[in-house]
Amino acid sequence: MSKQRSLSFKLIVAFSAVTVPLILFLVYINGYAMNVVRAQVAESQQALLKMHSNEMDAALTQVDHYLLSSAFQHAGITSLTLNAPDSDEYTMTKIQVLNQLNADLVNYSRVGMLFVYATQNEDLMTSEHNRNVSKAIKDELVSMMRSLSPDAPIVKKWGTVRLNGQLWLMRVEKNDFNVYTGALIGIDTLMNPIRNVMMEGAGQALLISDAGELLTPGISIPQSISERFRILSRSDKPYETMTLDQGKMLVVTNASQQSDTNLVVMIPEKQLLQRLVTYQRIINLVPFAAMLLLLILLIFLRGILLKPIQQLIRGMKRIREGDLTYRLDYSTSREFELITSNFNTMASEINELKINVYEEQLRLNKAEIKQLQLQIHPHFLLNSLNVVFHLVEAREIKLAQKMIRYIMNYFRFVTRTAVPSVRMEEEIEHIVTYLEIQKMRFPNFLDFKVNVDDSLQSALLPPVLFQPFVENAIIHGFLIRNQRFLVRIDVERDPEQPEGGISIRISDNGRGFTEEQLVKFESGRFRHDHEHLGIGNVYERLRMNYGERAKLLFGNLPEGGAEVALRLPLQTESHMR
Repeated sequence: MSKQRSLSFKLIVAFSAVTVPLILFLVYINGYAMNVVRAQVAESQQALLKMHSNEMDAALTQVDHYLLSSAFQHAGITSLTLNAPDSDEYTMTKIQVLNQLNADLVNYSRVGMLFVYATQNEDLMTSEHNRNVSKAIKDELVSMMRSLSPDAPIVKKWGTVRLNGQLWLMRVEKNDFNVYTGALIGIDTLMNPIRNVMMEGAGQALLISDAGELLTPGISIPQSISERFRILSRSDKPYETMTLDQGKMLVVTNASQQSDTNLVVMIPEKQLLQRLVTYQRIINLVPFAAMLLLLILLIFLRGILLKPIQQLIRGMKRIREGDLTYRLDYSTSREFELITSNFNTMASEINELKINVYEEQLRLNKAEIKQLQLQIHPHFLLNSLNVVFHLVEAREIKLAQKMIRYIMNYFRFVTRTAVPSVRMEEEIEHIVTYLEIQKMRFPNFLDFKVNVDDSLQSALLPPVLFQPFVENAIIHGFLIRNQRFLVRIDVERDPEQPEGGISIRISDNGRGFTEEQLVKFESGRFRHDHEHLGIGNVYERLRMNYGERAKLLFGNLPEGGAEVALRLPLQTESHMR
């Protein structure tokens, strides 16, 4: 078949001829317009940030000059350490300093509090009419000043500090008498002027520290984004586009020269698109162009794609409704021709598989019925209850209770027909229960030994799998009268299955199998023999659960007695997931 008949080739040609030119045009217009708008908005916002940063730096510089002159030239501040704290002279000097702080605070509208701290006396003097400064903040400020190092960054430059959970810009000046003069400025106070400007648009103004910490209260952004803001403020790039929770943002930054802070403005790109009138018109025309394109594609694809797909859907519905004789008509496209062929083949195989599954289910149901018939023996129940009766009559109450518990556990296990598999330890516990019941019936006749590899306790296998062999051993054990009848059960790893297998051996010290019985077991004729219904049922269950991977072997021990061996693949709960 030629490539021109290929559905993929036809679709590529159709979509390429119609959509590629339109997509390229839209991509070009979009990219060009967005770059122009970004550059213009970034330039405008950069100018706004520089103006506000210069204004903020000027205010900080003015406070710097005040702190420097007060620390070294104010007579009261320089003489605080010359008088004893409890002297009248110290008190008068302190009053003079406080009055001066209150008078000076009026000249600096952005300053939240002016303070003086004498390290020798650990005395903090603050302006009274402070702006948003609580007593808790003052107390925490005293603790900070006690541990303040003369080389701390805020002694040389404005820095951010956290007092009582609030962020402040702080600057202190130390004179030769170990007296600090300082000021606190609230972050909100610094940001209010630019916020008032940004309220006119949809942008957002933030303040971050040189360490990348977000200083603006009430706003939450990831630390990684704050770090990108900090890096951008130190670079030569005019702007950067970042994707945040609010959407795609145009980010412009500017670093303060007087403090360890950086101003950041974020503008949503949705706002930028509102300024693109031409681009918006093109966007409005896109739906009409898309409808026209869709109409063209539907007409073109109807014959080569839609009709074959509709036929395939119709065929799937018919198959789902149970009409397994329905077949698809062959298409002109190579891909649909292959799909049609596979669909018709699959329908035929499903029809055959349905018959096989139905027959297999019948065999499985028959095997389960046989299993249930084998599990519940009226004679076994009556004999067990007879033992309980005699024990009660003989006033052996504890033995009677023990026997009843064994009977309850036994029938609770064998009636779990809906359980597909059980753990090895559960199966062994059930077999031991059965043997204990028989041992209580024949205390001087029966004995048993059970050995299980600890690593196989969690292995999974069908329930009541090898009980028929234990029952047969006990039934034939009645023929021995000169010694105690011993039943052995050994569960270990199968050395002949390196990838993992289980070997289950049931043996006794009885007479063993006759040659005729061994020939019958090896030939498999027992499967249709009602005399060996239990063995045949085990064989069918092994075949249905494991296929050819399981083996059922019969033989005699050299020292006498019969032995039945089951070799199964190892299955655990992890294998079944």
